[in-house]
This record gives sequence, C-alpha cells and structure tokens, in this order.
Amino acid sequence: MKKDQKLFIEQMYQDNHEGFLRFLMQKTRNMDDAHDVLQEAFQKLMNRDGLGEMENPRAYLYRTATNIIIDRQRRGQHHTRYIREVRIGAQTGSAGLEGAIPPDRQVAARQELAAIRRALDDLPEKCRRAFLMHRQEHMKYGEIAESLKISVSMVEKYMIQALRHLRRKIK
Repeated sequence: MKKDQKLFIEQMYQDNHEGFLRFLMQKTRNMDDAHDVLQEAFQKLMNRDGLGEMENPRAYLYRTATNIIIDRQRRGQHHTRYIREVRIGAQTGSAGLEGAIPPDRQVAARQELAAIRRALDDLPEKCRRAFLMHRQEHMKYGEIAESLKISVSMVEKYMIQALRHLRRKIK
C-alpha cells in the first residue's frame, strides 16, 4: 500500500470512526458484530485501488459496510436453514448429515476445513487463540483481552491479521 493511501485511510478512520461505529451498531444491534464489520469494511477500503480518485470514499465505506451486513445476514439465514434440515433429518431417522449433503460437497467441505486448519496453524499463537476465542467460543473482544492479558486494540489487530491471513491462504 502506498504511503499516501495509508495516510488517507488513517485520516478517514480518525475522522469517521465514532460515527461509523454508531451507524454499524444501529444496523447490527451488537457491538462485536459492529466492530467486525468496521474492520472488514476498512480492510476492503485498504485493498481498493484508485482510492484517491474516488468521488466520495466515505459513501463507499458506508455502502461497503451495508453490503457486508447484508451478506452476513444471508449467510446466517443459510446456516439456520441448513441446521434445521440436519435436525429434521436426525429426527426423522434419515441419514442425517450424510444424506442431506451430496458426496461431492462433503469432500469439498472436508478439503476446505483442512485448508482452514492448516492456515490457522500458520498463525502466531496469541493471534490464533484470539481468533478462535472470538469465532468458536463467541467471546467478546473485552473478554479475550482480559483472558490473554492484552489490550482490546491488540485483539482487534489480531483479528485483522487472522482474517487477512485466512483470506490469502484460502483463496
């Protein structure tokens, strides 16, 4: 990333952080989700080429965040529907998970899970622990910070590092 682009994003973060976080809280109704979306939106902004030529980068940031929230809601609905199908399969005595998912998708899912595990193993210990505490154990950033004896800011940095690493490795 170019130095001037980095400075631009840092200034944008300073100027918009509080209002943007309030906006995200209204949309997500959850502080942890709001922080996750904030990080992901700024990550997308950092990866965007031509940032300096953008007519309204702030509007782009808000639109990106709204799209992230919509995508998360869709994934949540998909996940809920999938869990419901598996439960119905288990209750009716059908083959359950094995019968609900075609064999080729089962193999692809196992391969993707193995790739994720390998990518997680590549992360530094505290970074991996922070990521897993948040994503698997559903701990809040403050709880993770307390448990690992680090600052909430460091937890945020670990989450960004982990997500960046996973995206790079899983592609």
